[in-house]
Parts: sequence; C-alpha cells; structure tokens
Amino acid sequence: MLLLAILPATFLPAAVQAQVPDSKGNYYRNDASVLAPSRFNKLVPGFLWRVMVDELNCRQDASLDSPINRTYQVGDLLEVEVYRGGSDEVYVNPVDRNGRPWMPVRGANTEEKCYVRANSRFIQPVTAK
Repeated sequence: MLLLAILPATFLPAAVQAQVPDSKGNYYRNDASVLAPSRFNKLVPGFLWRVMVDELNCRQDASLDSPINRTYQVGDLLEVEVYRGGSDEVYVNPVDRNGRPWMPVRGANTEEKCYVRANSRFIQPVTAK
C-alpha cells in the first residue's frame, strides 16, 4: 500500500487512475476509480458512472438507430459492464459506425444490458474521495 503512494500515476493500475476523456469528450475505456457496491455486484463488479444530463437513453445496441431500452435521469448511477477477455478483464467500449464509443450498462440480468454514449457531456466517472 505504501508503495502505491510513492509511485507516479503512470505506474498505477488503470482502475485506480482518474478516467480522462479525449479532446471531444469521448471515453473509449469504461474503467473508473470506483467499483459498484455489493448491492450492484454481479460475478465481477462493474465501475460506477454518473448521468450528467436530464435524461439519457440507454439503447439495445451501440447505435443511435437502436431501440431505447430505458431512460436514466440526471444523477443516476450506472454500473458498466466489464467483459472477460482471455486472462484479464476488458475495459474497451464498443464504437458505432461513426467511431463514437458507447458504454455497456448492466441491467438486472444479461438480457437487460444496454448502451449509453460514452461522452463527458452525458456521463462522468464516479471518483473516489
């Protein structure tokens, strides 16, 4: 633990570092500094993100053309999906045909997963205090 306190941020695991969007506000990764509390946990805890707009549509697929599964309100917490990839978790978000990233949001079960635009105008990572 003491070792983490003296290492530069570039040596810390991605989940401990603050998530930073690109110059257009896009998040191409879904890792953040706060994991979901036990009431949200699935097999692997997801990262928590906060809705920043009055209403945010969560779509069936990673596309504006996809049907809306549910709508979130400003301040709602989203638990995003963490995929298994080989021997490690995968935090890369899918992109639509225009190259815009979408965040996979967990529902009560796997069929209820939906996607929100992964952009700082709409969502921002919950950060540790």
